[in-house]
Amino acid sequence: GRTMNKKYDMQLVKKLKEKEVMSEYRGVPLLVKNLPDCNEKGAMDPRLYHDMKKRLKVMAWIPSKFMKMDISEKNIEKFRKMFNSKKSIPCVETDIYIEHQEVTAMDGYQIPVRIYKKKKEEKNKPILYYIHGGGFFGGTPDVVEESVKMLVEKTGICVISPAYRLAPENPYPTGHTDCFSVLEWIYQNAASFGGDKNQVFVAGDSAGGNLAQYCTTCDREKRYFIVKGQLLLYPTLNMAGVEDEYFKPGMEQFEMAPGQKRGLTKMIGMFKGMTGGLKPILGTSDVKNDYLNPYTRDAKDNPPTFLAVGEHDFLKIETLGYGVKLHRAGVEVKMVLYKGFGHAFFDNTGVYPQCEDCIDEMGAFILAHCK
Repeated sequence: GRTMNKKYDMQLVKKLKEKEVMSEYRGVPLLVKNLPDCNEKGAMDPRLYHDMKKRLKVMAWIPSKFMKMDISEKNIEKFRKMFNSKKSIPCVETDIYIEHQEVTAMDGYQIPVRIYKKKKEEKNKPILYYIHGGGFFGGTPDVVEESVKMLVEKTGICVISPAYRLAPENPYPTGHTDCFSVLEWIYQNAASFGGDKNQVFVAGDSAGGNLAQYCTTCDREKRYFIVKGQLLLYPTLNMAGVEDEYFKPGMEQFEMAPGQKRGLTKMIGMFKGMTGGLKPILGTSDVKNDYLNPYTRDAKDNPPTFLAVGEHDFLKIETLGYGVKLHRAGVEVKMVLYKGFGHAFFDNTGVYPQCEDCIDEMGAFILAHCK
C-alpha cells in the first residue's frame, strides 16, 4: 500500500476516514479524526510521538520559566531557520506545472507568487489562494509546496502561493496588504493563468490563517465579494488573548495521555507564549484591531469557512471558539479536529497520514462550494 516515498501506508489514510466521528463542540457539529491505529485517549499520534520523543523528554524536565519563547530580534534568525525547514517528503507523482509571477504591491514592491496547476494550458479552474504561515516573520512557499502540489494533484484546481514580505524588517501592515494585493491581482488576472475569477478561495495555516482571514475581511469591507470560501488551518485569530464565553484558555481543555502529559503541557504552553510575543515583531502596539484580531470582530459577513486544528494545539481554543461564533452568526462552517496532533501538521506531506487526510478534506470543501 506504500506509494512513492511516503513514510506511511495508505491504509492509515483509509483508517482515518473509517474511524472519524461526527461530534459537537458547544452545540456546533465537529468532525473528529481519531488516530487510525491507537485508541488511548489524549495520546499523541504514534508517528509524531516517535519523531518528538527525545525533544518531549527533555522539555518535560525544563522548568517552565526557561521555556519562554524569546522571539526578540536577536533570535529571529534562529526561529526562521526552524520555521523555514522543509518537513515534507516529495511524494506527488503527477507532474505539476509551476509558473512564477510577480505582483505589484501598494508601494511598488514586486511580490513573487507561484502558480501551481496540472497542465500549462488550463481554463476556468477553481483557484485556491494559499498563504503560508510562520509567525508573520518566517516561513516560505517552499514549506507548503508539497502540500499544495498534492492538493492540485487530487483536485485539479490551481493554487497560488505568495512570498509576502515578512516582519520585523517589514512591519505590520506590509505583509497583510501584500497578501490582499495578490488577491486583487488573482481576480483581475485569473483568465491569464487558466483560473476562474468567480471561484476564488483563500486559505492559510497559523499566521497564514490570519492573513487569509484579513483578505476575506478586506474583500467584504470593499464589497468585492471575490472570496467564495475560506480554509483556515490552526489560524492565529486571537493574538490579543481576549477572553469571552468561547475563549477561556486553560490546560484543562486539553486531553493528554498520562505518560505524555508533562511533555505535552510544556509544548502547548511554549507556543501559547509565542503568539503573545508577536507585538514587537509586527512593530505595532495595537493587536486588538479587526485585522490582527479577527476573533473579536463581528463574524457575520464571512463566506463558508473550513477550520482544522490539532487536539494538542495551543490555538485549538480560539479556532473552535471562532467556529462557534461563525455558526452563531449564520455562517456555514465546517470544523475538523485532528486527535493526537499539535501545531503545524499541514507542512508534513508524505510524513503523517493526517496531513494527506486534511488535504482531502480541503479539496472536498472547495469542490463542494464551487458552483
